[in-house]
Amino acid sequence: MTSDSTDPQGTETNNSSPTSTENLPGTGTRTRVVEVSPEHLNRNRILASDEENPLSDQFNLLRTRIYQKTRPAGWNTIQITGFSAGEGKSLVAANLAVSMAKDTRQTTLLVDLDFRRPAVRKLFGLGRDFPGLESYFLDRMPLEEILINPGIEKLTLLPARGGILNPTEWMGSPRMEALIRELKDRYQDRYILFDTPSVNVCPDPLVICDYVDALLLVARADHTTTDDVKAALDLIPKAKVLGLVLNDARGDEPSGYYYRYRYGEKS
Repeated sequence: MTSDSTDPQGTETNNSSPTSTENLPGTGTRTRVVEVSPEHLNRNRILASDEENPLSDQFNLLRTRIYQKTRPAGWNTIQITGFSAGEGKSLVAANLAVSMAKDTRQTTLLVDLDFRRPAVRKLFGLGRDFPGLESYFLDRMPLEEILINPGIEKLTLLPARGGILNPTEWMGSPRMEALIRELKDRYQDRYILFDTPSVNVCPDPLVICDYVDALLLVARADHTTTDDVKAALDLIPKAKVLGLVLNDARGDEPSGYYYRYRYGEKS
């Protein structure tokens, strides 16, 4: 699998059609639509939308397990993070968001809160022609002008551009807390996934985990160490951990993609 260590932010080539706007379910606003080509999604390993790919079923299973954990509790904000760099957490976040959006009962918002190495924009081929979440903080730009639908029904992206100074301070600012609360309250009928840096990399994800309902952790086979896991679990609220996704696990699928995403509850 191509993970963050070899292709940290996806291919940036703009494979999208001219933009338009439309009223998207659950937003109450007109959201910019940027049609992303299936070829670009496949090239960047966003495979959850391809029903013929066996990995689509893996993400559908992950989606179902998350629903089972979160719906009874009324949770809809989930932070997706890892233990160290290069584990593929952004790729997991993107595929999970697509899988959730395919559910006829569900709409999904994917928010890129990794201001240090933002990946959502490039994974979906948005280029740098569109504003990012930094504009919400620095220029007071309304969220409605930043939200993007990538041509996948019921999926909305809130991308980041990167380059913001002192990201940890912004993460802990009252405006960030207000943003997450606003998203949760405004979009109560949707899941909101936050892609953040890995726990052992910087303080940013430790700030965000106070604001969200739950965390999903991503590890990478033959990459994430036991020490990485122990160090992270000492820092995060364990009661919020939904489980662990093991990325890059070798398998024997005939598709030629010799990896799986596995979900397991923390003991």
